Amino acid sequence: MDWSYLGTQFCLQIGFGTLLALAFVPKAPVGILFYRVMGTAALVPILVAGVLPSVVGGLSWGDPAVICTWAGVLAYPLYTGPLRGVRWAIALGWGLLTCVAALALTMQRGLELAPFPGFALALFSALATGAVAGSVGLAMVLGHWYLTVPKLRVSHLGRLNTLTIGTMLASLALVALTCLVFREELELAKTSLFGPWGLFHFGTRLVVGILLPLLFAWMAKESLRYGNTRSATGILYASTVLVLIGVALSINLQGSYGLPL
Repeated sequence: MDWSYLGTQFCLQIGFGTLLALAFVPKAPVGILFYRVMGTAALVPILVAGVLPSVVGGLSWGDPAVICTWAGVLAYPLYTGPLRGVRWAIALGWGLLTCVAALALTMQRGLELAPFPGFALALFSALATGAVAGSVGLAMVLGHWYLTVPKLRVSHLGRLNTLTIGTMLASLALVALTCLVFREELELAKTSLFGPWGLFHFGTRLVVGILLPLLFAWMAKESLRYGNTRSATGILYASTVLVLIGVALSINLQGSYGLPL
């Protein structure tokens, strides 16, 4: 089994996005179980990113990216436990900060880009892609929580759905900016991104991973206007599947063109 930096990047993006979305439900009366479930959903890919690069990827356990990854794991018992308020926010912030640091170090190893604007743009694009996946997935789970906490205010799910819209628009803008800044490199690649084959894969990534989920987010917003959380949850379920496919396509395109798209 061979493990590339792209596998680590994928895991860190999912972990980052889930933790970021969790920051938007600090006061929702959903019980400790919700935070444990979603915190664990973030922990699992982060653990994979901390273990496999050293076990089968050739990195030492003392590699800075590996150390940052494990440093973030230490916060898991705090942001998934009974803590709330400032202490919970500090623990979650630490998890986010270490995840971003690990992702930056991982991408730095795999991408040959100038620090600015190249690498900075690539990092923000990767973070936005992860934020889309994490926010949609967490919103979908929160939607199911209304079955067990029926009196939960619709505004909590509405806030998360608004976050998904914001992350999708940010991701779309960053992908467009990446294409603009690196248009010559993408055009002169072995298989041009703007040729028929490249556009097929890139178009699929945009439509499946961003545009359709953006439409679904609008549909969920309209459902929530009438307090219909079940319809919104069903829509978010479909959106979660599409978004995860989009993240996988983004990683695949990065493997081909050397840029997060």
